[in-house]
Amino acid sequence: MTVNSYSFSEPVRAELKAAGWSPERRYDVSQWTAALSDEGYRESAVATAALVSYGGLELNPTNSEGPNFGNYEPLIFDPILAGSGHYALAEELQRELGGSWYPLGEWITSASVFVDTNGWTVATGMDWIWELGASVEDAIEFALAAHRPLICLRVLNPNSDPWPLPQPPR
Repeated sequence: MTVNSYSFSEPVRAELKAAGWSPERRYDVSQWTAALSDEGYRESAVATAALVSYGGLELNPTNSEGPNFGNYEPLIFDPILAGSGHYALAEELQRELGGSWYPLGEWITSASVFVDTNGWTVATGMDWIWELGASVEDAIEFALAAHRPLICLRVLNPNSDPWPLPQPPR
């Protein structure tokens, strides 16, 4: 799915526009990619396209109450925040989920947001890995709109429980 073909909801589209985004936006990511390359990260076409389109944006939630979590913090597109000095997180994602991961930014509780070469986007840090979306755009919609439950993919600390807890069937 390409950025221009993704259909954001109206509230998310309004927040993107207010933050300075447009489908034609092109952000210079060369300093980020050079710095992260020195730490061992290997950029992918998906990560580069996402950062060129959304890099430098701070996107505020359009809905603060998700079905199973509070959504009070912005999604910040700055891969240095997520990845600099944290290459171990990318290695942990590779061990736990497979694939190759590249930092995009931060979301709730300063969790580091990463994308794999296919667009799958997750947040990690602390004790959990959360799924944000099958694509970067799906992840943006979710991180701003909180329109579905936050899913804990992995618990990384054996002394921790999944968070948020799985929803009981209805």
